[in-house]
Amino acid sequence: MRAIVTCEGCGHRQVVARTIQAPETFHIICHSCERTLLVAVTAADVRAARTRATTAPPRRLAPSGPAV
Repeated sequence: MRAIVTCEGCGHRQVVARTIQAPETFHIICHSCERTLLVAVTAADVRAARTRATTAPPRRLAPSGPAV
């Protein structure tokens, strides 16, 4: 799963650059105000992400241009 973190100080939203597969806690730095943010991923978060991944409809790719 991927996590999107919102800074409580400035409100900047950023995507965590690594895949999260199990509950864990780690720190990241806000790209906007440079505050240290604590990210806590719970077992419930991981379960919810797995449930969404298995029940979500497949994504369709947009056409890249005219067929030749």
